[in-house]
Amino acid sequence: RFHQHHNQFQIKFKFSVANVTTAMYLSFLLIICYTLPPLLRACPIYLTISLDGKTLQDSHIEVNWGPECHEYPEWIGIFNEDPSTAYVPPEARITDITNSSGKIVSDVKIGKLRFPQGWNNYDENVVPIEYPKGKCLPYYVASFNGTELLTVECLKIQPNWMSKLDHIAQMPLKELFIPGTHASAAYVANLTKTKSVLIKDYVVAQQFDVWSQLVFGIRYLDFSIGYDKIDDVYDSNNADNFYIVNENKLVRPLRSVLRDIKRFVQLSHEVVILDFSSFPIGFYKHPERHSGLNHLLREEVGDIVYIRNTSTQEGSKPCYELTIGEIRKDNKNLIILYPIHKLPESESKMLCPRWTLYSTIFSRTSDSLYHMRKFFSKKHNEGWIYQGRRSRKPSLTAKEHAAALNPQVTSWLMSHGSSDANVVAFVYFSNTNLIDLAINTNMQKALDMANKNFVNFEIVSLRNSKNNTY
Repeated sequence: RFHQHHNQFQIKFKFSVANVTTAMYLSFLLIICYTLPPLLRACPIYLTISLDGKTLQDSHIEVNWGPECHEYPEWIGIFNEDPSTAYVPPEARITDITNSSGKIVSDVKIGKLRFPQGWNNYDENVVPIEYPKGKCLPYYVASFNGTELLTVECLKIQPNWMSKLDHIAQMPLKELFIPGTHASAAYVANLTKTKSVLIKDYVVAQQFDVWSQLVFGIRYLDFSIGYDKIDDVYDSNNADNFYIVNENKLVRPLRSVLRDIKRFVQLSHEVVILDFSSFPIGFYKHPERHSGLNHLLREEVGDIVYIRNTSTQEGSKPCYELTIGEIRKDNKNLIILYPIHKLPESESKMLCPRWTLYSTIFSRTSDSLYHMRKFFSKKHNEGWIYQGRRSRKPSLTAKEHAAALNPQVTSWLMSHGSSDANVVAFVYFSNTNLIDLAINTNMQKALDMANKNFVNFEIVSLRNSKNNTY
């Protein structure tokens, strides 16, 4: 583990006393004390997608750096190939970087975005390649001093991170940092064709469909559900009457979204949490419609949902205490959060009680970061969710809210609070590095858990600030 504070560079080694072979590496690791500081001082950079386009193809690539960028590169470039493996001219070049953190919208557009073969929703009868460490899309960012390459990052997909990350299968869900989206199925397809300002500015909440969100690495999906009484004759089991809702507008049928989720988890073997958070249309004074929705869930995803067996110790656990290994033991991949008091007990065993929710919906955007710090400072002994929802004070559009709040929250998490996070869900997640942040945090948590019985040895090197020696 590496820590750098002002003029002190510190490395902590952890190894098991029982594993004597580890000691053989000490002489090699000592060299790191003298070679890593310049690398660690490199300014963190990453790519996100701006919210400035009417469509995803029209949206521009954003270059982000920081937080805590203290030694600035001379310039940062955007590339369509990896500049560390071949010489390619930059598509855009950014200079005069003087702030410790920042974001610049480039002139480079996303254009037609394609995933590797097998990971596109329309790829049928193709077995996709697994990418345990992610797969770069053709959007790279690199920092330089002159011609010296300092760091390289890319816009990437992470379709297999949860099932492939070492030691993570033994961690309970409440201990993981799970990246998520709010109003997950309120994406732009078919919705941007309308001329309604209300729909474009307030109902649409994501640039990507649910399938693409999962391929990028999102593992928590939030749905509000409505019932559309198409026929005069009511049929509680008419599954096609259940719709995704956002801002009290029917968006799209739930059934098609569930089928995309099922297909993804069957390809990836990932664990995904579905949160049915509210029922704003057609459910009031109609408890039978919850039974109808439960019937649809059983029909579409019942074979991959974790079923609570309350007669066993494991089955009686709160769902947030379950580990990924326990969930996947019987080839299950979904956890469904639901207000189970709305259903008879006999119908609720494949559903989990909802987790504690913190939301920004009623706080001013300017105060959201303050309230978020309060949420994260609390002691949580159960699963909990932070939703960066569109604030009603003042009534910003979904994009305005995401542009103002999302970078603030992720920057704060990068600097202070990612280890305390459980589920963090955004509208327009694509203007953040939420997924990479969650993966890196979970890697550290898993390492700490695996090494909890190890012995610490510290090697401390104090740097002489006058001549930059040690």
